Order: sequence, then structure tokens, then C-alpha cells
Amino acid sequence: MKNNRKSILKITVSVFTVLMVLALLSQGVCAKCIVTKTPLGAGTPPATQRLTGGNNRIDYTAVAASRTDPRIVRFKDLSKGKETYIRWDFGDGTHKQGTKITSSLKYPVHKYSKTGFYISCLTIKCKGYNGKLWVHKSIVIR
Repeated sequence: MKNNRKSILKITVSVFTVLMVLALLSQGVCAKCIVTKTPLGAGTPPATQRLTGGNNRIDYTAVAASRTDPRIVRFKDLSKGKETYIRWDFGDGTHKQGTKITSSLKYPVHKYSKTGFYISCLTIKCKGYNGKLWVHKSIVIR
């Protein structure tokens, strides 16, 4: 019975994700970057999140960084806490990470090779907290 529930949940999340992407792509508006929270379990590997730990919180957003090329996306770290490590996974097999927290790590700009749907992830470590915090977001570039 438990396996059936897990299968139904996975199918529901997959159907929801596909419908969301189709709805966003069918709007027929000019080039843009749309960011939404990724449903837990969507994507490969499945999206998970650990948003808080200690007095720290993690969040981020992304916007189109160019008016003419929607594939260029500016990410913005909205996390609270004294970060000692940041890792961005852009959802296309590339990442950026480091322990020297600079503006290029807090606000990276990434160029995707093509428009489409990506599941990105931000992972951080914060001073005074031993664990990592992470969150996934879905990005539709069109």
C-alpha cells in the first residue's frame, strides 16, 4: 500500500510539473525568466529542501539579465545568516561554488545554452551552524 502511495505521489508531482511548464510556455509573451518553487520530489535527483537551521534561512530568486537574450539569468541570494559556503547548481549540469563570499557568488549571472525548463538549487553553510541549508527552484526560460 505504501509503494502505491509513493507511486501516486510521484505521478502527481510529475503531472503537476508538466502542466505548470506547459501553461507557462503557452502564454506567448516576449522572452522572460519565470521562477517558481519546485514541487518536492520533482526532477532528477528529486527536489528537496531544508530552508532553516539555527537562526539561518535560505531563499533565492532569478530574473532575466538581458532584454534581448532570455538565456542570461541573474540569480540573487536572499538568504539570512553569515554564509561561509555557497553552491549554485543551475540545473543544466553546471555549478558555481566557493568559500570566499563575493558578489559573484551572492548574485551570479549564468547563461543557459538554450531556453527551456531547469531545476536550480542553492546550497549554503552558515557560521554557527554545522549543517547545510538548500532549496530548489524551477526556472522556465523562454
